[in-house]
Amino acid sequence: MKSELMSIEKLLEIIEKQTEENRAQQKQIALLQEKIDYLIRQRFCSKSEKINHNQPTLFDDLPEKIEVTEDEEIEIAFTRKKGGRRIPPKELPRVRVEHDITEEEKLCSCGERMFRIKEIISEQYDITPAKFQIIQNVRFQYGCRCGAKPKRSPLKPFILPRHQVTASFLATVIVQKFEDAIPLHRQAKIYKNRFGVPFTDTTLSSWTIKAAQRLSPFIDLLKERLLQNEYIQADETTLQVLKEKGRKATKKSYLWLGTGEDRYKVVYLHYANNRNAQTPQRLFEGFTGFLQTDGYPGYNQLVKNNTITQLGCWAHARRRFADILKSSVSDEGSKELANEAVTLIKKLYKIEKEIKEKPPDEKKLIREEKAKPIIDTIEEWKEANFFKAQAMGGAIARAFVYLNNQFNKLCVYMGDGRLHIDNNKAENHIRPIALGRKNWLFATSVEGAKAVAVWYSIVESAKANGLEPYRYLKYLMGEYPVYVSEGRDLEPLLPWNVNEKDLA
Repeated sequence: MKSELMSIEKLLEIIEKQTEENRAQQKQIALLQEKIDYLIRQRFCSKSEKINHNQPTLFDDLPEKIEVTEDEEIEIAFTRKKGGRRIPPKELPRVRVEHDITEEEKLCSCGERMFRIKEIISEQYDITPAKFQIIQNVRFQYGCRCGAKPKRSPLKPFILPRHQVTASFLATVIVQKFEDAIPLHRQAKIYKNRFGVPFTDTTLSSWTIKAAQRLSPFIDLLKERLLQNEYIQADETTLQVLKEKGRKATKKSYLWLGTGEDRYKVVYLHYANNRNAQTPQRLFEGFTGFLQTDGYPGYNQLVKNNTITQLGCWAHARRRFADILKSSVSDEGSKELANEAVTLIKKLYKIEKEIKEKPPDEKKLIREEKAKPIIDTIEEWKEANFFKAQAMGGAIARAFVYLNNQFNKLCVYMGDGRLHIDNNKAENHIRPIALGRKNWLFATSVEGAKAVAVWYSIVESAKANGLEPYRYLKYLMGEYPVYVSEGRDLEPLLPWNVNEKDLA
C-alpha cells in the first residue's frame, strides 16, 4: 500500500513538473511567435505607424478618475486637392518655340492681311540629358630673351589636384550615391554604356575617399559647431565594413549621428566599429545642454557629468505599443492595453501639431496647460496596469518596461519650448543612410566608411539648411581649395552661411 502511495505521489510530482515545463514552453513559443511576426512585418510590410483607432478601448481596470477616450477631434482630416495642372516653377528657364501659320494663310478670304490678336502659351517640361565634356585648362608661359625666369599664368587650385575630375563631376558622383542611392559600380556602368567613358568603380571610390580626407578641416568645423548648440538629437545606425584589421566582415560597425536643433542646423556623422558607451562620450565631449536619444543605454554614462540633460523620445515609446496593434499573434488583452497607450500618446502629438509654429515661450505655457494633464493620466495608467502587463509577458510587458524606465526622460520636453516631443528629426537624417545601404550594401574599408560619414554629413547638413545638395557640393568643392590655399577662414563655406545666390 505504501509503495502504491509513493508511486502515486511520484507520478503527481512528474505531472506537476511536466505541466510547469509545458507552461514555460508555451510562453517561450508565444514570445518566439511575436518575434517572428515582428521580423516578417519589418521585412515585408509597410513601415508606416498609422493605426486604425476605430477598435474599442476597454478601461475597466482603471481608477475612475482616469478618463481616456478616443476623441474624434484627434483624427486628422485630410482633404484631397482639386485636380488640374500644376504651374511649372518660375525659376526654371523658358525656351520659346513659336508655331506660326504661313504667310499665305495670313491672307483673309476678303483680301485683307490678318493681324495678330494674342498669344496662346502652353508649357511642357523638358530636360537635357547629362553630357560629358572635357575641360582644357590652358595656361601660358612667358619668357624674355634676356634670360630672366619665365612667368606662368596661375591655375586655380582643385579639390583633387592631378586627378581628371572637376568639382561638378565629383559632386554628381557623390549626390548620386549618397542622396540618390546609386552604387558606384552602377554609376560606372552608366558612364561607360551611355557615354562611352570607361570609368571603374575603383576610380570613383578613390576620388570620393580622397576628397573626403581633404575636407577633414571642414568636417572638424562642422563638429565644432554641432557641440556649440544647446540642443542636440542623436541616433546611430549599422554599417558593414568588409576589410578592417582584427575584425570579421560580418561584424557590425556603426555610424553615429548628431543633429543641432537650435543655434546651428548641422548634421554630423561619425564612424565607429562599436556601439559601446565610450563612442558617444568621445563624440559629444564638451557639449552642454539637452541631448535627445532613444532608450539605448549607451548614452546613460554620457549624461552623468551633470552638464547634459537627456530627453526621451515619445515616438519610440509609442512604436512599441503600435507594433502590438499591428501584430497578428498578440492576444486581445495586450492589444487592448496597447490601444489605450497609443490613444493617450496621440493626444500629446495633436497638441504638438497645433503649437508647431508658435514661439518657444508660448509652447511651454500651452504644454503646461494641455499636455501636463495627459502626461499625468499616462503615468497613472502606467502604474495601474504595469503588473498586469508583466503577468501577460511578451511584447506588452517589454513596452511597459520601456515606458516605465524612460518616463522621466519623456517628460523633459515639457520644461522648454525649444525641445521636441521626439527625435524624429535625427531619424529623418538616418533614413537616407538606411535606403542607400540597401543598394550599396557595405563599405569595403575603414577609409571608405569614414568617407561615408563625411559625405552624409555634408549632404544632410545642406538639406537641413534648405540647400540643394548637388549645387552646394559643387560650390563647396570649388571654393574650398581656394580658401585653403589662401589661408582663409572656412566659416563662410558652412551651409547656413551660404544662400541660393552663392550657388547660382
